[in-house]
Amino acid sequence: MKLLIVDDQISLHRYLDKVMSWREMGFTHVQHAYDGEEAASMVDTFRPHMMIMDIHMPLLNGIEALKRIQQSGNLPRTIILSAYDQFEYARDALRLQVAHYLLKPVDADQLREVMREMILEAASAGRLSIRAELDRTIYSGSIETESLFIIRRGLEVLSVDRFAILTFVDSISSNEDYSCLLQEQADRNLNCVICRKNKKEWVVFVGGGEELTPGRLREFSESMLEQATASSPAHKLSVGASSIAQDATLLPQLIAESAEAVSAPADSGSRLKDAMFRVKPYVDSRYQEDLSLQSVAGRFDIDKYQLSRAFKQEFGVNYWSYVIKVRMEKAADLLIGTNWKNGRIAEHTGFLDESHFSRAFKKFYGVTPKEYRTSLVRSE
Repeated sequence: MKLLIVDDQISLHRYLDKVMSWREMGFTHVQHAYDGEEAASMVDTFRPHMMIMDIHMPLLNGIEALKRIQQSGNLPRTIILSAYDQFEYARDALRLQVAHYLLKPVDADQLREVMREMILEAASAGRLSIRAELDRTIYSGSIETESLFIIRRGLEVLSVDRFAILTFVDSISSNEDYSCLLQEQADRNLNCVICRKNKKEWVVFVGGGEELTPGRLREFSESMLEQATASSPAHKLSVGASSIAQDATLLPQLIAESAEAVSAPADSGSRLKDAMFRVKPYVDSRYQEDLSLQSVAGRFDIDKYQLSRAFKQEFGVNYWSYVIKVRMEKAADLLIGTNWKNGRIAEHTGFLDESHFSRAFKKFYGVTPKEYRTSLVRSE
């Protein structure tokens, strides 16, 4: 979110920057203006989501600046600061739909509480605006310029840098409401999840930051499927996932992608892609077991050659190279964090014997397990 602080006293700007943890509160951009004229101009260019504004300033006071900003249609959620406890100022501020009116000197705790309340209100409004535009886009299959602006503002408020669409379809036509389950999963994992019912489908907007990866999206989908199966065993949900995007203009394309993925035949590439996002976490957690292509392909009911090709295509690394990487990294952790002998580490990380483990370790890291452990002890 963006915040604009407007006051003619430099000391107030310095004080607020010192006592308020803007980034922790969710503000990625904070700018300063020193009179009402400058503030009105900056609102048009900076487009802040929230504003803290003093009333008594040169050139244009706070109330007059707010009137001008309101006429432009860009009035952000605003906290008015004033050293004057006079009713006419509060009355004018209320007429301009100012969120709060606080007296100087500024009480940091009070301001922090007020801003947290405003942030929650802004987040709720952001979700509602994205939900409304998502409905329009699902219905029309396209997105208008005005909708793009609204969605982008909503994404900024919610700190969403990237997003994707999931489409869930129930095998049984019913009025089952999965939105609570979806939201529960979202609260644990992601910045924003918005669910919309479209005929027999649930279209789900999933938003986040850098942590939103194809793997994370798959984890979210599978967790949702498990929860739905547990709550309604007779129902069988299928899911289709879109790619991950950062440009809101791609929203119609993402909706179409996820709908196509969920309706694809079971033996299509979509099914194979889905399997890859189950294979990878399986390797991550079962590194000590038999992870041969034959064994893992059999477990996931796919051809071992398909597994090899699809894994490389999806993750950019050969399947067996990834297995070795996972095992080596775990072995390195054990060399650092335990006093286990090589034989025990080899057994724990899925190697045939100590000799095989030592050769693989030196090939991967360029040093023997003993040299690796000794070098780290010396560096400490």
